[in-house]
Amino acid sequence: MNHQQITTLWSSLIIEELVRHDIRRFCISPGSRSTPLTVAAARHPETECTIFPDERAAGFFALGYAKGAQRPAVLICTSGTAVANYYPAVVEASLDNRPMLILTADRPFELQETEANQTIRQAGIFGGYSRWNFQLPEPSEAVPAEALLSAVDHAVARSTGSDPGPVHLNAPFREPLDPATPPGDESWTRTLGAWKTSRTPLGRKDGGERPASPEAVERAGALLARASSVFLVAGSLDRREDAEAVLELSKTLGAPLYADITSRLRFHPLYRPLQHLMLSELFTASFRPDTVLHFGGKLVGKLPGAAMRQWRPEHVLVIRNRSSRYNPDHNVTLSLQEPPGAFARALAESPIQTRSTPLPVEAVCRETGELIGKHCAPGAAATEISTAHLLSKHLPEGHGLFLANSMPVRDMDVYAASRSGSLPPTGTNRGASGIDGNIATAAGFAEGMRKPVTLLIGDLSFLHDLNSLTLLRSLEQPLQIVVINNNGGGIFSFLPISAQQDIFETHFGTPQNVNLRHAAETFGLPYRNPSTNVEFIECHAESCRSGLPGIIEISGSRKDNLLEHRALNAAIGTIVDRHLCG
Repeated sequence: MNHQQITTLWSSLIIEELVRHDIRRFCISPGSRSTPLTVAAARHPETECTIFPDERAAGFFALGYAKGAQRPAVLICTSGTAVANYYPAVVEASLDNRPMLILTADRPFELQETEANQTIRQAGIFGGYSRWNFQLPEPSEAVPAEALLSAVDHAVARSTGSDPGPVHLNAPFREPLDPATPPGDESWTRTLGAWKTSRTPLGRKDGGERPASPEAVERAGALLARASSVFLVAGSLDRREDAEAVLELSKTLGAPLYADITSRLRFHPLYRPLQHLMLSELFTASFRPDTVLHFGGKLVGKLPGAAMRQWRPEHVLVIRNRSSRYNPDHNVTLSLQEPPGAFARALAESPIQTRSTPLPVEAVCRETGELIGKHCAPGAAATEISTAHLLSKHLPEGHGLFLANSMPVRDMDVYAASRSGSLPPTGTNRGASGIDGNIATAAGFAEGMRKPVTLLIGDLSFLHDLNSLTLLRSLEQPLQIVVINNNGGGIFSFLPISAQQDIFETHFGTPQNVNLRHAAETFGLPYRNPSTNVEFIECHAESCRSGLPGIIEISGSRKDNLLEHRALNAAIGTIVDRHLCG
């Protein structure tokens, strides 16, 4: 075979092996050096290819797709800074344990370190944020075809294994790059006889959830049996089954449960949010658990961590199926790498007796729910608080929800309503908690789940990812974007820096003064700007029924939002104090 033929076949084998692993979504950014990979992906009959002029948006879309589909998408780009543009999404995927496969085309050996155009050091560029990075050889018949397929298999295994995350394969190619048909009797692939006639990869690792370790369950059970008061925390959990197992454990133990918005339990009809109790200083001062069981990953809210620093429990157990350390306050006394759902079920079935301090959760939640409901009166102005509450309550069945960082995810964590129907799949970017790439991630989340999604996002996060609006009209699943526009970074108003009036507005508040209606028109998207709560409900329902993407802007002021949050939280704290003292 000549150079072009082996390059074409080489690239086709890579794509075919990925498809055999049931990895079919390819996020491709145009470029010349990546031509062999792009052609192989585009011409494969079983791939789904999405084109991204911006590699940064492609990376976040792949991240969202992994959240929704529970399997990786593949990123393909050319050489140079195109690769570096993936970096923010790779960091988020790594910290959030989301699988991602990155195929970057590169210049060949003789152009490296020569100041050749569009040539940078790509091998290992993602450093410790990749689960595995590997420099492929240049296409050659001297390399066994099995070795190439084996490298792809290992990449998939490392990306989707017990500690999932990004994997980077760097693929150098020499010109010419345009495809050429290989001969039908090429000797290079003759040893792949069985592989050619099958539909399975050359190598595959068995998956599936492993059972909880009996020794670990016994050890945790012994600590619970000696506890005077137990407190459960549900952090970030990947599966609804795991979350419901933790909820069932809390009922079995009779122990209070704090469920974070990322736990998949916040909307559950049987969950009563301890977020409201956490707003009371009297609660954190009077409730003193000595044993805490934390299932899953990190939390959105800061109050549980602050409370535990005050409580100083004797035992803090973390149960998660990741090998990385979760111990931000350095108070964990036992870390167990166990499947959270299976562990919670096994613990619930073990013969242990526990003691827990009774809390007036039902009464508090009933009264605080009524109070939040008053802020959501139909004719009242739509605010950041009412938008979060009403969106959680009225999101259509079968729709997903994506929460951008800063205030949207925090407001949903505190003020969300319980739902009587199915629980909406909820996505966030809480690995590194950046404001970048949220529109692209939400779009990928929708495509991965194959469900419509509503994104709740602030104005600065919206503007940060504005170019991703180009995606929306080409996707199969509609994305509704609800933009909270308070003309700047509203979250900074809650921080002590807001008292520094001489620099606050220009350096932290950062007003942007952008007309969102014009932005929607630029990208050909329907736009609505409801002013009252009932108008918001009607606008969102109409937009969801249309089956088209759209933008809904909720206008407000940072000052009014700060005052409403402080007043409502103080009122909730007063309710909690009264029930604790009664």
